[in-house]
Amino acid sequence: MNITQIVLHGMGGMGKTQIALEYVYRHHKDYSSVFWINASSEQTTKTSFIQIMEQLIEYHAILLDEPDYKHIGSLLGMAGKLDSVGLFSTEKPEEEQHVIKAVKKWLTAKQNDKWLLVFDNLDDLESFDINDYIPSCNFGTVIITSRRRGSTQGRRGLEVHQMQNHEAEKLLSTSAGLDLGSLTPEGKCKFEKAAAAAIVEKLGYLPLAIAQAGAYINIQQCLFSHYLREYEINANRLLSRKWKVGKDDRSVFATWELSFNAIKNQNPKAAELLSLCAFLDNNDICEEFLRRGMKLAINDTSLADSIHLLFSYSIAKRTEKYDSFNIHPLVHLCIQWKLEMGPDKYQEMAIKAFLMVTSGIAVPEDREREVSDWIFERRNLPHVFAVERQMKFLPLEKEESLAALDTLRSVYQDHGHYRKAEEMCKVILATREKLGADHPSTVDTINNIAVVYKQQGKYSQALELYQRTLAGREKSLGVDHPSTLDTVHGMAIVYEEQGKYSQALELYQRALAGYEKSLGVDHPSTLQTVNNMANVYMQQGKYSQALELYQRALAGCEKSLGVDYPSTLGIVNNMANLYEEQGKYSQALELYQRALAGCEKSLGVDHPSTLGIVNNMANIYEKQGKYSQALELCQRALAGREKALGTDHPYTVWSMKGVEDCQAALKLTN
Repeated sequence: MNITQIVLHGMGGMGKTQIALEYVYRHHKDYSSVFWINASSEQTTKTSFIQIMEQLIEYHAILLDEPDYKHIGSLLGMAGKLDSVGLFSTEKPEEEQHVIKAVKKWLTAKQNDKWLLVFDNLDDLESFDINDYIPSCNFGTVIITSRRRGSTQGRRGLEVHQMQNHEAEKLLSTSAGLDLGSLTPEGKCKFEKAAAAAIVEKLGYLPLAIAQAGAYINIQQCLFSHYLREYEINANRLLSRKWKVGKDDRSVFATWELSFNAIKNQNPKAAELLSLCAFLDNNDICEEFLRRGMKLAINDTSLADSIHLLFSYSIAKRTEKYDSFNIHPLVHLCIQWKLEMGPDKYQEMAIKAFLMVTSGIAVPEDREREVSDWIFERRNLPHVFAVERQMKFLPLEKEESLAALDTLRSVYQDHGHYRKAEEMCKVILATREKLGADHPSTVDTINNIAVVYKQQGKYSQALELYQRTLAGREKSLGVDHPSTLDTVHGMAIVYEEQGKYSQALELYQRALAGYEKSLGVDHPSTLQTVNNMANVYMQQGKYSQALELYQRALAGCEKSLGVDYPSTLGIVNNMANLYEEQGKYSQALELYQRALAGCEKSLGVDHPSTLGIVNNMANIYEKQGKYSQALELCQRALAGREKALGTDHPYTVWSMKGVEDCQAALKLTN
């Protein structure tokens, strides 16, 4: 049998010390002696051992009518060390060590086999070894509280997690001294219960933050709803001040400041990583995303070392995916405010984070884009959304900044966030136009805006910009340059959407001839044009010609891009449209289901392309008289399109009509 050693570990503010205190309060009678040791540093640990010796001397003195300190000294391994009143010296290091050795020896005595030592706040694992202070025997109990996961080595570790909802709300009510049941009328009680639930959620179910919030409410004699309003306005003030009275109580931010400083002292790169993460979303921070963004070599271990240290201090926590980590929302907020205290440093890190994100989400230059890249981009979009707020700090006179903005524009556009893509384009254009209206970079940006207008259903505005772009590109690049042909192709799509099929077909034929000549017959741009020509033929009722072109486009894209690539799935969807037009509903539905499964995987369930397939499937069900199934899909398409495209987009209007038609059909059948 060995010493029982238990480690309560977790991030600062989780209540590790409080749990240990509660255990001692409930079970102190089970032990012959209980000693509390401040283990925040080696010096505080030594001081605690000296205090233990003082307690032992005092205990033995009480047992005697006339204290015999010479005898007590011999009992406690302090022979010749105690003066006439039981005091001893620890001025010299060797005297200090003697006391520690004597305490450990006393703890190993067989008559003292029911002791409990609590080492509180053991966060410094580098400067000293706590094992030097634990007796060598086969009895006794040691409880350690620590922010450091590494403190569990060789011991039983119990991670202290955030509180459950009901626990957090109970702690808030108790700390605030508010009995929700006593509130009248009933509506007010429900309102305050909802406010309490909102408070603990915003505080990330962190016991320290909840207790401090309760103390503030108690001091101010206010309700939960008042605190919630105050938090929305000035969370910094509420979290950075200490509202709970007590010499050992700290504010939420002060608690974490200790960890931040320790991390900075041990590994400045880890501290910088933490600062960069302040500009990202606090959830699912992917290591591969960071590695790409930092442009680290394969054998560079600096990122892994930094993340390991953050884990060690419980500042970050590994996700279930095992390739990313989360940061507690309040820690995330604390880092942001810490940076804001130095505006110059904040701006420097904001720019660095922005460039890191755009580099991290971009497809590596040494290979073509794959389906996995679409999935990777979609997964990391929350970080793109978060860092976009720092765009105002970018030095737009630098090409690096404009390239970063264009990367965001491309990602937003590909993933259906067209309004955001438009915003990026206009910021870029404002700088590019300084180079001249006909400068290639200016013309490229105008073309990108035209594409975004087209995707938003703003066909007249798109066509106007395409015409301006075409004139510029024909002049500077030539009529057969791939970029010129891209503009021709874009104009053709606009004409097709407007129902001007003859004009669309003419431009598609020009683009196709140019692409085949300059890029080859199997290039994705060539095949996409073939696909779009097939769309026109289908609209004109030329089904045989359409099918022939779809088959060519599909075979080429499956070979060059893969069967699950978004462009390939777009062709599958179009072939399904053709079968639907021909009344071949079973074949159409089979292809729609293939396209839907692939797009949901690569693009996501709310991407405009995915929603287009959902809407098309609804059309099939409606034609088959399956109005309930059709209505369900129409409503999904409508909700998604309203969010992604807006209520005025032609596709949204189309989905709205689909919902109305299905509802009307259901009324008639019922």
